[in-house]
Amino acid sequence: MSRHPARDTKKARSSRRGTWYGHGQTTTVEKDGVGRFIDDAVYTFADVSLVTMPLLAFVAITANVTHFGVKNSAMIAWVTMVVVAAAIRGGWVTPLGTDVPGWVSLSPSLILLRLGYYNLVLAVAAYGGGAIAVTLSLPVVSVLFTFLFAAIAIGMFPRIADEFYEYVSNSD
Repeated sequence: MSRHPARDTKKARSSRRGTWYGHGQTTTVEKDGVGRFIDDAVYTFADVSLVTMPLLAFVAITANVTHFGVKNSAMIAWVTMVVVAAAIRGGWVTPLGTDVPGWVSLSPSLILLRLGYYNLVLAVAAYGGGAIAVTLSLPVVSVLFTFLFAAIAIGMFPRIADEFYEYVSNSD
């Protein structure tokens, strides 16, 4: 298989993960499925949360507290984004639109893409789900919309990142 500079395919194909023993001592160890998923979930939690923190804070401060409102939709979308990204990173799920396993690498241009894409996905999922719950009084549909939208959007992100990276690389 050819090299994919926009993707970290190594983690999806291996059960080896880095670990830290303290005092600056790191190593790579073989982890079982649970350990790999926890490692991948922590990584993707940081990946998603760091760039969406301003939007999450905005939603927490400004949105009304209602059952199945914007705040609940934001939380459902946030957790869905992290779990789906972890499943893709670990190789359990293949990203949509591509047969190349693995999550998106941390190049500078792809960090900028994350900033726009993750916030857009989270905003549409949160406010769309909140609108469905509040204006249409369909809380179950709201949860379903939020979950599916966030899962599909994050499932498509590696493919979008591949195309974006290729476009930026060829622009130079």
